[in-house]
Amino acid sequence: MAFDLTGPMAHFRKFFTNSSSLSYDFPPRTTIIGIIAGILGWQRDSYYNDFGIKECCVGIKIKEPTRSIQRTVNYLLVSKGVGGLNGSAGHTQIPIEIILPKNIEKDKLCYRVYFWHKNEKVMEELCERLLNRKFAYPVSLGLSEFLGNIGNVQICEEFEAVKSSKYVDISTVCNLTLIEERGLDILTDEPCQYIKEILPLSFSANREDMLPAEFIYERNGKNIRVKLKNCYFKLHDEGIDRNIVFMEGQ
Repeated sequence: MAFDLTGPMAHFRKFFTNSSSLSYDFPPRTTIIGIIAGILGWQRDSYYNDFGIKECCVGIKIKEPTRSIQRTVNYLLVSKGVGGLNGSAGHTQIPIEIILPKNIEKDKLCYRVYFWHKNEKVMEELCERLLNRKFAYPVSLGLSEFLGNIGNVQICEEFEAVKSSKYVDISTVCNLTLIEERGLDILTDEPCQYIKEILPLSFSANREDMLPAEFIYERNGKNIRVKLKNCYFKLHDEGIDRNIVFMEGQ
């Protein structure tokens, strides 16, 4: 299935940031499965095994160009007995990177999410909830303050796994383990902004261990032209043919 994840702004915190909160341009796989688990009504930290990299596949396409701004956020610790109820003793300021659409007056952030789960019951329930907009928990883009929305849901019943030794245009962000050595074509007809990032793929129970992976993507939502080691998936989505790969690198 495929759906659009949209919103006015987002913050997808990089797992290696410390005093300042940097953000990815798009939601990591762990964020997507968290959103899906929330829609299904599953409790926090209860779904990591059920949404492991061998259980489901996630692909993501940046549909609208993004930009970022830096702001400082004031946090107050308001727990009773620690700094009092007014939280004055717990005051701190944290720099935070916020992701915005490049044209903030006209556009919203928009990500096209492709999802498959080997458990048919999970897929059926998710389809029903998405199509009827019955979300157990609200959708947010990284932070609870950055509310998001889901729309443009499509059931991709026909898709084809294709193996090719030639360069192909891939619409989604791409796990570097899928790309042949020197298999990224940078000689494009128009300027492109390729970025490499390290993102978390999955967590173990209680977030004790994290599986990272390297990804390459084009920040403005353009296709990347690559030679792949494994198959890619060809499907008809939003009225056009697209080539996608999943983040798991399988």
